Amino acid sequence: MMTTDIVFTGLAIAAGVAAAVQAAINAALSRFTGLGCALVINTVVVLLGAVGLWVATGAKVAFFPAGPSWGLYLGGLCGFVIIASLTFVFPKIGAAYAVALMVAGQCVAALMVDHFGLLGMPRAPVTIHRVMGVALVAAGIVVVKA
Repeated sequence: MMTTDIVFTGLAIAAGVAAAVQAAINAALSRFTGLGCALVINTVVVLLGAVGLWVATGAKVAFFPAGPSWGLYLGGLCGFVIIASLTFVFPKIGAAYAVALMVAGQCVAALMVDHFGLLGMPRAPVTIHRVMGVALVAAGIVVVKA
């Protein structure tokens, strides 16, 4: 169990590092190609990686099986909002401040997902400790901005 926790923790940290580095790379690329082109290039690379993973894991072909709600297909829209927003705001407000704000948004949304068990996630009610954690993230935003 402890090894699994370490692996999951490492993957979550790697995702955070990748998000910050990705946004910085996209912002830098967009200075040469424009925002739209930089996002298309990013998306093509993501698509190639996703297809490679799909093939490597068995290439099941049921992209649109009966049953899932249409809302479960909005992950790509969320991904677009992330890459487009961060690519645009990194050079305007700075990487650290942008990531701090993104983490705050993630924390608030995650509290709601957990509290209500949205999208099939297990329920974990909002507690004073969890709210205090989000408040600490908000305090961190103030410190990063100062």
